[in-house]
Amino acid sequence: MVKEYNIVITGVGGQGILTAANLLGWAALKEGYKVRVGEVHGMSQRFGSVISYVRFGENVYGAMVPEGKADVIISFEPVEALRYINYLKEGGLVFTNSRPIQPVQVSMGLAKYPSHEEIKDIVEKNFNAKYLSFDAESLAKEAGNIITTNVVLIGALTSTPDFPLSSQTIKEVIKVSVPPKAVDLNIKAFELGLSKAKEML
Repeated sequence: MVKEYNIVITGVGGQGILTAANLLGWAALKEGYKVRVGEVHGMSQRFGSVISYVRFGENVYGAMVPEGKADVIISFEPVEALRYINYLKEGGLVFTNSRPIQPVQVSMGLAKYPSHEEIKDIVEKNFNAKYLSFDAESLAKEAGNIITTNVVLIGALTSTPDFPLSSQTIKEVIKVSVPPKAVDLNIKAFELGLSKAKEML
């Protein structure tokens, strides 16, 4: 068992961020860890920024991940990874869905959306971290529904060598957490994310 593992999950409202946090939290609890899950909803009904925290380990106190302590950031949208990059620890990991959702300021021409290369450079050079970006939405569509993008990203995280939770435990949690008719497509989404990340790592 790990002493402490910290995950920051971020994106915009409506992308399934809170569901992803709960799935990971229940999986950690099922494996015997002490778990804390917290979230800041923001303007989630208006596609505003949303951040969730998942912390588990032998002894974990407080729901919020301290700045500079996140082992991994899962971002459902590229620039949201940058918005909360201060949470990432040195040598951490960033997984992001590569499909951007442009903020209003960008749509109005008041700001520039950074390129994937710029985001990657900031993450890798400033934090000595690994940055992995892929089109999770396309894999979710392949699984059967774009709403499973969150499960695709969880699958990708689970494939990383140092991730403490087993894929079997997470699949068991998925099976009891989603409606029965959605189990198969969520398991497929999870396995597609798992396979994709293995190709990239």
